[in-house]
Amino acid sequence: MASSLKGDELFRFVYFFLFLNISLVLGLALPAEGGWREQIQTLAGDGAVMAADAEGHSLFALNQNKPLVPASIFKIVTSAAALKFFGPAYHFKTEFRINPEGDLYLVGRGDPYLVSEELALIAERLKAKGLKNVRNILLDDSYFSPGLVLHGTSRSLNPYDAYNGAICVNFNTLFVRVDSSNNVSSAEPQTPLTDFARRIALKSGVKGKARINLAGNPETVSLYAGHLLKAFLIEEGLKVRGHIIRTDKGSASVPLLYRHRSRHDLAWLVKRLLKYSSNFMANQIFLTMGAERYGSPATVHKSRRVMSEYLAAIGLPKLHIEEGSGLSRRTRITAAQMISALHHFQPYRSLLQFDEKVWYKTGTLSDVKSVAGYIEQGNGQPLAFVIMLNGKGVTPLARQKILTLLKENLN
Repeated sequence: MASSLKGDELFRFVYFFLFLNISLVLGLALPAEGGWREQIQTLAGDGAVMAADAEGHSLFALNQNKPLVPASIFKIVTSAAALKFFGPAYHFKTEFRINPEGDLYLVGRGDPYLVSEELALIAERLKAKGLKNVRNILLDDSYFSPGLVLHGTSRSLNPYDAYNGAICVNFNTLFVRVDSSNNVSSAEPQTPLTDFARRIALKSGVKGKARINLAGNPETVSLYAGHLLKAFLIEEGLKVRGHIIRTDKGSASVPLLYRHRSRHDLAWLVKRLLKYSSNFMANQIFLTMGAERYGSPATVHKSRRVMSEYLAAIGLPKLHIEEGSGLSRRTRITAAQMISALHHFQPYRSLLQFDEKVWYKTGTLSDVKSVAGYIEQGNGQPLAFVIMLNGKGVTPLARQKILTLLKENLN
């Protein structure tokens, strides 16, 4: 495995792969007794399974109106709402303002893909704008409500537990190498090691090469972004004399120096958040929708309202949403509701993973195994499907066997 990562490859270390390669299970033996519908009933137990054609006509339904925990297949619903709300060509923005005293304001707007390569470009463009000397770097993260921690996350070092915020870099994670003598170095050449990052790494207690999230508190998230921006400014030959400070005074009246437009549009981001099952990216987009629709600061309540409005518009008025990634077990959805959401996501099905004529997204928690997507037919018309298995003892193997039965008998 490569010792350093850039751009897209960063995801491979940030998020667990929560899906199995469908092609590995297509040849597995299935229960010999009963027809294929009975076999699905046996495999699904108390779970739900549904499939429908491109017009929404049901082809198979089992417990289709039973609310269940969807896990990460809910990212399809969040993505569908965001693509409708923003449009696939939307680009996230980050602002940089400067006052007469030379204080540089970094004003976050929730960009989920503010990685080291973007910060290097930002530093280059700030220099091109004439910036030479910086006194303090002031961090305005007021676009999201302070101390925002979504249900389902915890203070573990696992990357999937990373906090959300208006200013976040590298998915709120550090990729470091810590040797036996507690010497810390960056594990990726595109990311300079700051003293701030070194302290976090040593406090975590990790050894060897590891990616850890900034789980100390939400304030750490924006502070790390400021320290990393400083490092890139210095690399461009700029002088930064003062401190890195979070500010709650607002920056709207401070003259704008540069508005950075992310190089990647929303469709690009959605494809990657679905591929790598990024809880962080899904919830950055989820929260930004609320702030854009109802004004800052972003709150879970505002984002739920936006999602509820979208779902009501597509005929799903009664659906409990806790957050946007599916990490929380409080979110509930029925198979029939998921099929409806898939119907509206259908134009964007190419953003899902593809294998053996199946576009899919899996969901995996300890007691949840789900998968949803589309089975491509010979005539090019997709069949939408959803499988949700909840409870102790449910397995990825049962999930994939059910999918195989649907694929072989409905295609």
